[in-house]
Amino acid sequence: MKKRTLYPLLLLLLCGSTTWSARAQNAVQDSGQVAKTLKELCLVCRSVDFKDPQSQQLGVFYKAAKYVVYRGDDKTRSWKDFANYKVEAERKGVDEVCLRINGTVNRDTNFKILRYLIEKESEGTWHILMVSYDKKGVTKQAAFAFLKIGDRFGLGDID
Repeated sequence: MKKRTLYPLLLLLLCGSTTWSARAQNAVQDSGQVAKTLKELCLVCRSVDFKDPQSQQLGVFYKAAKYVVYRGDDKTRSWKDFANYKVEAERKGVDEVCLRINGTVNRDTNFKILRYLIEKESEGTWHILMVSYDKKGVTKQAAFAFLKIGDRFGLGDID
């Protein structure tokens, strides 16, 4: 190979590997942050303090709203904001998420994160954790899909 064609090829490889390295580093950081968010949300959903005046005034899962993506009719907020627990429709959505979590992964305190996936969709980049858990002696799986809003991740879907 001639020197003239070798230099651009080396430059391309070096630039490409730098970009790949940065993306890999972001994926590692994001996956850790997403896993941490899931664990925090699970803890909030299973650890309701019924003596907390806010729980009595707002509702038992009010602390979970900051972890749940808004999915309502307001297109300026949908998939771009977190739920507002003071709004009845949004409160119902947060409560449903917590009940679903309590009926799945919170049944097994030793649930395992199997995989981390990234998928680009119209709503944004989804960060998906594939999780396995035991429910009544049977191993089950669920996918928890998060979107990054600002500098935090929020749960947008459970499959």
